[in-house]
Amino acid sequence: MTDRGSPDQGPLGGDSRGLARVSVSEHGGTMVVSVTGEIDLSNIARVAEAIFAQPNTGDGLIVDLAGVGYLDSTAVSLLHDVAMRLRQRAQQLVVISPAGSPPRRVLELTALHVNAPLAEDLGSALALIRQG
Repeated sequence: MTDRGSPDQGPLGGDSRGLARVSVSEHGGTMVVSVTGEIDLSNIARVAEAIFAQPNTGDGLIVDLAGVGYLDSTAVSLLHDVAMRLRQRAQQLVVISPAGSPPRRVLELTALHVNAPLAEDLGSALALIRQG
């Protein structure tokens, strides 16, 4: 598992007072971009940069939002965009968001599951990636 960044700035930059913290890890060849905090217009570019910086290998990408308390329409749009781009490369996006959480309700209302399955945890997300 890898993590980029320093303790003072948080993973992948941004100060620790920022709304979102982003870290990247690899699990069995599948890249996982984990976000904690809040995702909105003020930090969506940094979140998108971390997602699009991942290598174009493996069966897909996992975006872990289990630590996200709030996301706005820019985050939803980004996830739909990533899912469609991966689909064009015969890859899959899986999003981790616990049932009953405010972000999960937003993702369900915006029908993200049509483009990317939603998982409860990392184990479930990895299983979905392997199933293809």
